[in-house]
Amino acid sequence: MNYRFTEQIPDSDALFVLYDAVDWNDFLGLSKEQITQATAQSWYALHVYDGEQLIGTGRVISDGVINGCLCGVAVHPNYQKQGIGSELIRRLVDQCRKHHLHIQLFCTEQNAAYYRKLGFEVFAVGMKQHA
Repeated sequence: MNYRFTEQIPDSDALFVLYDAVDWNDFLGLSKEQITQATAQSWYALHVYDGEQLIGTGRVISDGVINGCLCGVAVHPNYQKQGIGSELIRRLVDQCRKHHLHIQLFCTEQNAAYYRKLGFEVFAVGMKQHA
């Protein structure tokens, strides 16, 4: 894997294109600037490039003391099933462990098996409020 991992925040166009590729833009309804702001305000964010193309991203929302919640983890569909997502998760988890955080993530039911393979287990019921 010759992909470049970096903490440097991508430009808003690159993030928007990646979010669009994984079908998040319609669901979230956020502008390019809002997506970039969410990334910049995260406790930790990591991004993956193939050359100049952003192909993956993930972030941790945290208080920096107790909990670290992995979110916004995405790999461009053309690059999935190559270990990029697993490596991204591993690095996010390592960052949380360095700070002794309780690591959590929320995912869809269809992605649960993938995260189980990476060492996660169900611990609670996730809920959301309807808009």
